[in-house]
Amino acid sequence: MKPSSLRLQLLGWLLVPLVLLLALNAYFSNKAAVATANQAYDRLLLASADAIAENVSVQGGAVAVDLPYAALQLLESNLQERVFYRVIGPDGRTLTGYDDLPLPARRRPTVDDDGVSTFYSASYRGETIHLVALHKRLFGAGPSQPIVIMVAETGESRGALSQQILIEGLARQGLLIAATGVFVWLGLARGLRPLVRLRDGLLARSSSDLSPIDGSAVPSEVRPLIDALNQHTARLDSLIASRQRFIDDASHQMRTPLAEMHMQIDYCLRQDNPQLEHETLQDVQHSIRGMAHLVGQMLLLARSDPAVLDDRRAGAVSLSDLARATAHEYVPAARKKAIDLSFEEGAQDVVVRGNERLLHELVANLLDNAIRYVDHAGLIAVRVYRDEDAVLEVEDNGPGIAADEREKVFERFYRGAAAQGPGSGLGLAIVRSICDSHGARIELGTARSGRGLCVRVRFAPLAAT
Repeated sequence: MKPSSLRLQLLGWLLVPLVLLLALNAYFSNKAAVATANQAYDRLLLASADAIAENVSVQGGAVAVDLPYAALQLLESNLQERVFYRVIGPDGRTLTGYDDLPLPARRRPTVDDDGVSTFYSASYRGETIHLVALHKRLFGAGPSQPIVIMVAETGESRGALSQQILIEGLARQGLLIAATGVFVWLGLARGLRPLVRLRDGLLARSSSDLSPIDGSAVPSEVRPLIDALNQHTARLDSLIASRQRFIDDASHQMRTPLAEMHMQIDYCLRQDNPQLEHETLQDVQHSIRGMAHLVGQMLLLARSDPAVLDDRRAGAVSLSDLARATAHEYVPAARKKAIDLSFEEGAQDVVVRGNERLLHELVANLLDNAIRYVDHAGLIAVRVYRDEDAVLEVEDNGPGIAADEREKVFERFYRGAAAQGPGSGLGLAIVRSICDSHGARIELGTARSGRGLCVRVRFAPLAAT
C-alpha cells in the first residue's frame, strides 16, 4: 500500500465517524435551534399578552378592553405571518378578538390562577399556531373569575429563526471538521515520513542483505512490527546460512569420492579383466555406502540446526523409553563385535520436552560412535536417571578422547587422533546441534573405570512419573 493511499484510508477512517457525529449533532442542534426560537417568540407572545392585559379595566361594572396597537406590533416581521388574539371575560364570553381561538387543554381558570401563563400549540384553520394564555384577575370586579388573554401567531418566524440558527451552527461545525481534516492530513503526511524513508531504504537494499531493520526512527506504534520483521528476517537468514553450509559441506565431502569412483569405473571399462571388474564394483559399492551414510548425516545435521528447528514439532518425550528402544536397535551391531551393551535406568520415568525423532538420532549417534571405536569384547553402558536435571549417559571402555580434543570433536568433519576406519566426522557435531536445539548441555569425560569415554547429556526435566 502506498503512503498516499494509507493517508487517504486513515483520513477516511477518521472522517466517517466525524460525519456520523455531525449528522447526530445536526439532529440535536435542530432540536436546540427550535427550542431557542420557540423560547424567544414565546417571550414576545407573553409580552404582547401583558401589554393587552395592562389595558383591560372595569368601567361601570363592566369589563372594558382598550387594545393597544403596540401589543400586536411586537409580533410583526418581514414574513407573511398572521397574528391572532382573544380576550375572554370572567363569564367565559369573548370580549374581543377571534372567538374560535382554541383554549389550552386544562381546567377552567380560578381566582388562584391570577398571573399564570400557559404556552401551547394547536391546529387552527388548517395550520399549526403557537399560543399563550394569560390569566388575570381584575381588581374592583369582586371575587369573580379571572379573564383570559390569548395571543397567537403562525410559525413562519419561528421556523426561519430556528433554520438560521441551525445553518450557522452547522456551518461553523463544518468548517471545524474541514480544518480538522486538513490538520489530520498534514499530521499523517508528517507522521508517515519515517515509514516512507524506511520503505525507500528497504527497496535500495541488495537481495542478499538480511541485516536487521533499524526501527529507532519510526513511530513507537510501528516498532513491534519492525521487531517482528527482524525476527522473521533472522530466521530466513538462519535458513539460508544452514542451506549454504549444507551445500558447501556436500561439495567438499562428495567431490573427491565421486571423482575417485569415476576414475575407477573408467579404468575398469578400459580393461578386459573380470576379476578387476568385480573388485571395482566392490570398491564402488563400499564408497556408495559411505556416501549414503555421509549424506544422511549431513541432512540430519541440517534438520537439527537450533536456528531453524520449529518448536511446534516438540512435545513430551520419555527419555527412558527412547534410550531403551534405541539401545535395543543397536544390539545386533554390538554382538558383531562381542560388545556387552547394557541399559540402566532410575526408579522414575524421566520425561523431557523435545523432538522425538531428533532425540532418537542423538542416542543413535552416541551408540554408533561407541560401537565404532570400542575394541572387540568391549563394554558400553547406557544410563538414564534424574538428579537436578534429566541425564542421559553413554559410557564405554574404548580409547576415549584426549582432554585437549574434547571441544574440537564437536566441529564438522573433525576426527580425533584415536579415530580409525571409515567415518564422516559428523556424529558428535550432530549430537551437539541436537543438544543446542533442545537447550541441553553435553559433557565429555572419562569413564568411571578410568579408561574410555563418558558422554553425559543434561536436559531440563519436564515431568516424572
